[in-house]
Amino acid sequence: MSLTKVDDIICLNGLFLPIENAAVGLHNRSFKYGDGLFETMRFQNGQILFVDAHFERLVAGMFVLGFETSFFDIEAVYQDCLKLVNDKNFSTARIRLHIFRNDGGNYKPATDQCSYVIYADSLEEERFILNDKGFHIGLYADIRKPINSLSGIKSANGLLYVLAARHADIQNWNEALILNEQGRICECSASNIFLIMPDKSILTPALTEGCLAGVMRKNLIELLKNSGRKVVEGAVLTEDLYRAEEVFLTNAIQGIRWCIAFREKRFYSTKSREILLELQQYLG
Repeated sequence: MSLTKVDDIICLNGLFLPIENAAVGLHNRSFKYGDGLFETMRFQNGQILFVDAHFERLVAGMFVLGFETSFFDIEAVYQDCLKLVNDKNFSTARIRLHIFRNDGGNYKPATDQCSYVIYADSLEEERFILNDKGFHIGLYADIRKPINSLSGIKSANGLLYVLAARHADIQNWNEALILNEQGRICECSASNIFLIMPDKSILTPALTEGCLAGVMRKNLIELLKNSGRKVVEGAVLTEDLYRAEEVFLTNAIQGIRWCIAFREKRFYSTKSREILLELQQYLG
């Protein structure tokens, strides 16, 4: 009998299993209907970065989806996440915590109780670093994102982001900008977006614009405000990209990614580098 490699271990409802013993069944509601949500978290320096914000967003999303949360022991799930990456001996890792409603029913669920699965993979960078080459970004306009109570959560239904990322790849962009139902920029396929304007204010789409309530977005806004910078959360138009001096993208795994071009417009990276340095110092 062959031994299971630690890289093949996942956690299912607190049980640590070989991945081949934890296959998703055909009746899994996340598979059938996208009836679930997830968090992607970065582990480094022996801790999960911004863990409180991740679990706060997760529980808020569970409430929106009508999941039964009384059983959900946040501390136990957090300890499972740490045990998984420590058992795999990862110094830096991406952790994905996926919650799904238990089997039963068709569109109408038979239960609101849910399960969770955790898996993790290693990251090369020991800390956030800025990309050497600036990102090329462009508009994905085929499908617009609705503004509603689902807009801010990380739903298991990611088709909009899949199609936007696919479009970016076809166009040879690094990222695609997603428009909300009003035709304004709300986010990217895998990131929130920030614009540094000529008056040095920093503009980012408000949550009311339909963007994902990004954990890095939330913490970076707080960091920027505490450093005395003016942050404006509001509507972002395509024309704002032509006025911006710099554009950078954020997510919990990669930190900050600076952009070099939108169509014929070119951007700098000076302030983006300064902000990344402040983030690194904040995290220690």
